[in-house]
Amino acid sequence: MGDRISKANMLLLILVCLAQFLEVMNSSTVTVALPAIQSALHMNTNNLQWIVTSYVLTFACFLLIGGRASDLIGRKRVLTLGLAIFAAASLAGGFAMNPVWLIASRAIQGIGAALSIPAAMSLISTSIPEGAQRNKAFAIFGALGSGGFAAGSIVGGLLTDSLGWRSLFFLNVPLGIAIIIGLVFVKERPMEQKNKQSIDLPGAIAVLLGIFIIVYGLSMPDVDGSWSTTKIVTLIVGALILVGFVFIEKYAKNPLMPLRLFRISSLVSSNIIGFLMYSFMTAFIYFSTLYFHALGYSSLITGLAFLPLGLSSVLATQITPYFMRIFGAKMLLIISQLVNALGLFWLSTMSMDSVYAAFILPVFILLGLSTAAGFTAIIVGSVRDVRLEEHGVAGGIVNTFLQLGGSLGLSILATVASSVTASATDASSNEAMLSGFQTALVVGGCFALFALLLALLSLRKKKAALLQA
Repeated sequence: MGDRISKANMLLLILVCLAQFLEVMNSSTVTVALPAIQSALHMNTNNLQWIVTSYVLTFACFLLIGGRASDLIGRKRVLTLGLAIFAAASLAGGFAMNPVWLIASRAIQGIGAALSIPAAMSLISTSIPEGAQRNKAFAIFGALGSGGFAAGSIVGGLLTDSLGWRSLFFLNVPLGIAIIIGLVFVKERPMEQKNKQSIDLPGAIAVLLGIFIIVYGLSMPDVDGSWSTTKIVTLIVGALILVGFVFIEKYAKNPLMPLRLFRISSLVSSNIIGFLMYSFMTAFIYFSTLYFHALGYSSLITGLAFLPLGLSSVLATQITPYFMRIFGAKMLLIISQLVNALGLFWLSTMSMDSVYAAFILPVFILLGLSTAAGFTAIIVGSVRDVRLEEHGVAGGIVNTFLQLGGSLGLSILATVASSVTASATDASSNEAMLSGFQTALVVGGCFALFALLLALLSLRKKKAALLQA
């Protein structure tokens, strides 16, 4: 059959990709609409960030639970449940009359997404044969995530300006229902019959609490360009709880995250590289948004400026499987991290006079291609050597690493930028702000170089293992 995906699997792929697209698009549409929401609900700036943070918190906390649940009770069932929760929370968010109502709705949306994403990934990896077909499927899955971000920026600007910010939430309802109806016609691979297992409750409580405290700590604002004592203590407490979670999993009868998975070198290296990649890419998007705002771009124009980034990611769906067939996932990961590093170093030289078409557009296209290719290689590597019945938890692990990488990277690089800006003679000037962005992008480029080094080391280990065999 080659790399041609069967009709039955193509329907499954379309639906899970639409679920990914919907949930990623929602994140960027809400970000674009924040000023309108602030005005309508009379929110102060400190509370406004919780519209984003509440979603990130619950999404990160429930990923492992979503992945394990999909392995135990069925991937399609968990994906359907996640989409139903996401659509219901979106409907509630559209009717929000006050900030608390809206923030709570966003938190529940995060739970729905955390159930959906690992289940969607494991549906792909367990239903589509390993090799060219699965590589192509994951390339499409990853690129539509990037496409969802780009589309969300534009859709968010258009709908907010024409129909109001509530329409962004209401849009999710019919789209979510349509995907759920489509899933009725999808047949998933039968699960192995095993003795009934239960969710590891102590482990679930520990990982929820630990990740919640860490992500909450990372979301705390910096003080004069540095981490406050409260923030540092909060992060240490969260880390200690996660250490306790590891001990719980070591002795649990049915662990939420079987520790033996971390003996799989391909899963470990993929997760660490993914952690690093999301750390600098999340910060890159954040700084680019602020940079465009400083240039006077409107919400819609900012969305259009990001469009090439998303479109080039979609284009990567056709390129990535071809190159992965020739060079392999490891080499593709090396190339993608090299391009990421060069792109960030290039952007670190930006100025207030930089011409978008000549200076930023080419880099956005290259970064769109490299991040989509890197994401595909990371996902393929994270499940390649994992047993089919544990693909759900493997998907939960990799997404947890990506989410924590994005949160930690943004916090670290935002602190770097703030400290550089605060040390300037006129800290309120665009030049001071730009200097902070430039320094943070250089540090982000160093993160990419570290990811490149790890990818090179993992390739070397793979070759050594082949020679010994």
